[in-house]
Amino acid sequence: MLDTDDRVRVDAIRDQIRAGGRRWTIAKGAIVEALLAGPGHLSPQRIHEIIARQYPQIDPSTVYRALLTLADEGVVHTLGQPGEARYGLADEPHHHAICGGCGLQSEIPATAVARLLTAAGAVTGFQFDRDSVTLTGRCVDCA
Repeated sequence: MLDTDDRVRVDAIRDQIRAGGRRWTIAKGAIVEALLAGPGHLSPQRIHEIIARQYPQIDPSTVYRALLTLADEGVVHTLGQPGEARYGLADEPHHHAICGGCGLQSEIPATAVARLLTAAGAVTGFQFDRDSVTLTGRCVDCA
């Protein structure tokens, strides 16, 4: 069950999609709710497992198609993992840290790396995509 803050996020995402002239479907709503309830970024398979409990009529291919549409709509983003992509909500700006040892993922608030991106841009001449930065390293347990 979603709390009030999560329900507000779902409503805002639904309104964003509809304002763009696109359809809000049961599958899209179920996926957004699963991503809010799940731990971190989830694989399409894991999303399907979560939503199939309440919506057994939604098959895995529908989840894949809906995720691609949600990504095109800017609602979710893809976090690449070896062998499998994982999806997360993109409505709150953040970046990612991934452990190269165990695969642990952690979200980094966008504000925590904003100055670093500006400084790196000044040194390299690049304009960095502020929507998607992934840092790799070792977590505390693997260090």
